[in-house]
Amino acid sequence: MLNSGAQTTSQKSVAGGRDPQETALNEQDRLAQKAHAKGEIEKEIELRKNLSAAVWTNYQQAPKDPGRWDRWAIVYFNDLPLALLLEETRDWAEAEAIYRRNQSALKHERLAGNDIKSENDLHLAHLLLKEGKQSEAETICAHWKYKVKHNADFAIEAVRTNIPTPPLYDAPEVEIGAWELACETPEDGLRLLKEQIQVHPGMLAPFKAMVNYYTSEGDFRTALAIDKDGSSALMSTPDAERK
Repeated sequence: MLNSGAQTTSQKSVAGGRDPQETALNEQDRLAQKAHAKGEIEKEIELRKNLSAAVWTNYQQAPKDPGRWDRWAIVYFNDLPLALLLEETRDWAEAEAIYRRNQSALKHERLAGNDIKSENDLHLAHLLLKEGKQSEAETICAHWKYKVKHNADFAIEAVRTNIPTPPLYDAPEVEIGAWELACETPEDGLRLLKEQIQVHPGMLAPFKAMVNYYTSEGDFRTALAIDKDGSSALMSTPDAERK
């Protein structure tokens, strides 16, 4: 699965495997990613459900020092992918419950920026539209409509001010495209994201938005193909061109 954690809100740096419990959690995560790469959806869902229970228990036991698995990391690296897979398999009630739990977890999370919060909210809105809960979906979409483009401000500012020039992690067009996928015109959203891939082939964000969209729509084969394309593009793009 595309892991753009390095291309979004900064994650606390903790040495992997600093204790047996964290080693075990990271191993479960590795197995879930392996199942994803093989297209073993049911197995991945089972692994991510088990991991979700384990990491939340770990967080509750050590909320001030949870290692890698603080609240935003649990949501971003496990529970959000889990909800998308449940949506993909049409387990909409459980997917909705996880999106809402993610909302609660992120509400007062300082390390989680609007990039993660809007991503979860927009996936919830997309699901609510499928479920016929149009009023709530429209409220969520309206809340984020003019805000999402600013999710990329940190990335643009980093490219403008940092030396050496870092990779471009995000762009306003990507965030607007993701909003379109969830809320308004998927065709326009896909067009914007594909245009960004052409302009910035080393930027994972448009690939990830498309992967998530096709997963939520039940087209896991297309999602997996785009996932692999994104990984290949990142590996083949020289650092100097990722600007």
